[in-house]
This record gives sequence, C-alpha cells and structure tokens, in this order.
Amino acid sequence: MSETLLEELKALECSLHAARRNDREWLEQILHPEFREITRSGVMVDRVETIASLTGEADVPVEVPVEVPVEVPVIVSSDFSLIRLAADAVIVNYHTVNPQNRLAALRCSCWVRGDSDRWQLIFHQGTPAAGGDVDLSRHQC
Repeated sequence: MSETLLEELKALECSLHAARRNDREWLEQILHPEFREITRSGVMVDRVETIASLTGEADVPVEVPVEVPVEVPVIVSSDFSLIRLAADAVIVNYHTVNPQNRLAALRCSCWVRGDSDRWQLIFHQGTPAAGGDVDLSRHQC
C-alpha cells in the first residue's frame, strides 16, 4: 500500500515540476485551500501567492544548459520517501535540482486526503541542500 501511495503522490509532486505547474485550474485542484509554503529562499507564501507565481512563470522563457536533455522538467526530482502520519495525511520527502542554475534543495510536502478522496498539498518547504556535485541523470521526474 505504501509503495502504491508513494507512486501516486510522486506523480502529483512531479506534476508540479513540469508544464502543469503553470495550469491555474490544476493548481486550484491540487493545492489545499489552507496551503502554505516556505520557499527555498525562506519566504512564507500562501495558496493565492503560489498560484500567481507559478502561473506567471509561463510568460518567462527558461534557459536550460545545453548538456541537459530537452525533456527534463523545470525541476528535476529524485530520492522520494513517504512518512504516513495518519490514514489521510502523509509527508513526502525528496531532493530537487533546478537544471538552469544547478541549485539543489531538500523538499518536504504534507499531503492530506479530503472528503472527495482526492489528495491535496497543504504544506511544502524547500531548503537549500548542502554543496556537492549535481547529477542530473539521476532524476526520477
């Protein structure tokens, strides 16, 4: 059960790292009404700010280094793990790398399953990862 759940939540996380991250309708479905995020830079933002920021990205061209495959998403993610807090609440931890600037982060997301039996992201935090070489070939999504 945990592996299936991890795969389901990993797919939802990865949807936020590629083209769907700019889809307002998708973001309004996947982000819980009480969503909060502590960004990689240490700023607390709410659901409205997050949706505005992500949908605004669609208008900004992204330059990716030549050695990065074209199909690589905006954020490269790996090393997913799951902690079950309750039947309808889990934490997903993973690593990310931004292919554009090669900045690495440790990520933590809290997902809750509501009355509609749909998982929604209620909290997310990104923390800069300690230095080291970044291997973009290890990405899982």
